[in-house]
Amino acid sequence: MPRLETINGSRVVSRTRGFRLTTLSLLIALFLLAGCSPSPRTYGRSMMGTEVVITIHSGEGGFTGRKWEAAADSAFAEIARIERLAWSGELATLNDSAAAGSPVKISDELYGLIDHAFEISETTGEAFTPTLGPLVNAWGIAFGKPRLPRPGEIDTLVYRARHTVLTETNGGLVWLRPRNAAIELGGIAKGYAVDRAVEVLQQEGMTAGMVWAGGDLRVFGSKPDGKPWRIGVRHPRNPSEFLAVIELPEPMAVATSGDYERFFEVDGVRYHHILDPETGYPARKSVSSTAVAGTCMDADAFATAFFVMGPEWAVPFGEEIGLPVLVASESDTGLVIDENDRFREIATEN
Repeated sequence: MPRLETINGSRVVSRTRGFRLTTLSLLIALFLLAGCSPSPRTYGRSMMGTEVVITIHSGEGGFTGRKWEAAADSAFAEIARIERLAWSGELATLNDSAAAGSPVKISDELYGLIDHAFEISETTGEAFTPTLGPLVNAWGIAFGKPRLPRPGEIDTLVYRARHTVLTETNGGLVWLRPRNAAIELGGIAKGYAVDRAVEVLQQEGMTAGMVWAGGDLRVFGSKPDGKPWRIGVRHPRNPSEFLAVIELPEPMAVATSGDYERFFEVDGVRYHHILDPETGYPARKSVSSTAVAGTCMDADAFATAFFVMGPEWAVPFGEEIGLPVLVASESDTGLVIDENDRFREIATEN
């Protein structure tokens, strides 16, 4: 495996809103996805801190009821496995090893996920980075225990994140340094879980459908009615509306990151969960960003990076690397929408 390296006393209002879509908006989203396909079946569970929805449009041998349900159960089980891998289980063991100052053995799967996260970090100039674990822990937003860290504390943790290194020893162990460094995969692992769920559905004989996890979505196969997959991009300030509707080619994925997903307020200032690696504070150039990519893992990570970059950099950068991008920001006159030509090519008026 290769070497990885990258360079209070106020009133608090806490909210977690990213997956609490109104019933109306969820029904609209599912209608756009389902179109007029014959007998699609939808299954949902709460996982990874959000609502996960699997919609199956067709499978080998036609609709057989229990077979489709069993396929969905297998996909949910795979998502649960990834959740343990990239949050509470193996990744936690790796981060604990950094606190103890000792190397540890991790699976090739987790190493590969971290490796890919570092690759995207390099591509995006660290607008996305997996080394923000100490900062994520300090803010506490992801765990439902938000707090406003002290400026000196943030500076220390930003320095640590910039100097986090993961290396492999001769004995096949990995060493995460410096002491108390921590890898955080929340900006890529959810997309990876969606990808794995799609693969499981296909292995179970499902030929067309989608997996949706909060702001991350991937489609596969062709709908029986022959119509394109139509996906609504959520409005960041009005969850019952869409900023855009896109026709998503198969096999493609889309992810949206927003400041409305997890946040808390101190004296009227919103502090959300998407941190700027340069400052250690919530990124302020965007209120939502959408990326389309070949995998949900990539769409997830690039949506985070584009949010941090803001529209001025994200929109042309997406065009340069071949990804459709839409970024929403706020001005004194209201919401501003910026998109690149690649996004306009898949957008529809209806």
